Amino acid sequence: MLNLIEIIDAKYLNNIVEQSHRPIKQKMYQALGWKSVEGASATMSGQEVWTQIKRGQVGELSLPVWERFYALIA
Repeated sequence: MLNLIEIIDAKYLNNIVEQSHRPIKQKMYQALGWKSVEGASATMSGQEVWTQIKRGQVGELSLPVWERFYALIA
């Protein structure tokens, strides 16, 4: 059988995916104490949209960040 995947065993593996999910994980801990699923899901989706806007993945890049955010939620 071919070894197509190299397994790396490291104690501290700081990859890009884990670093990008760090703010989401921090908000998740806060959202666990909420009483409604709707409120928690609205906050999490807003956090994800805000992160995408700041990175320039969504919206018109000529507008400031806050205007792109309000244009998306309007």
